[in-house]
Amino acid sequence: MTAIQQVKAALTDAITAAGVSAVGAYSEETLKKYQTAVAAVGTREMSVTHAGAAEYLGERYDAQRGTVLEVYGRRMELSLSLDLYAPRTVGAEGCEAAADTVTQVMMTALPCGLRVQEIRWAQVEWDRTYGMFHLGAQANYEAYFTAETAEETAAFTDFILRGVVQNHD
Repeated sequence: MTAIQQVKAALTDAITAAGVSAVGAYSEETLKKYQTAVAAVGTREMSVTHAGAAEYLGERYDAQRGTVLEVYGRRMELSLSLDLYAPRTVGAEGCEAAADTVTQVMMTALPCGLRVQEIRWAQVEWDRTYGMFHLGAQANYEAYFTAETAEETAAFTDFILRGVVQNHD
């Protein structure tokens, strides 16, 4: 999973866990399936800092493998689009209530490697294309990733968003 996909998945999962439906990719058909407000998470822009060699953070002993792993980090700045859609039956109030919940999620319930810098909500409007109420936002984040490599090799593992639990098979 790419870095941006990890960030979008972390945000989508956190919003869903807070009780608001959330999707990463959406279309009119997808949105119309929901009888409540739904958050659509997308990417506006992204820049990776330290794009060359990753920054060395230190070592970690892996007791399971009996080896020392070197840990490297990378920081990314990105801006995500967040669009809330609500059917007519839920109304503009449904968008605003979902925005309150989503704002709380973005401020308190994300993995430790994902830090919100700024959130800007627009105002609720009727979207004629989708036939739903729409409330858009832009959220600016700093995302921190780590990767590991065994001392005897130079190969990195994939960079993983800090604070996200990984399944190792």
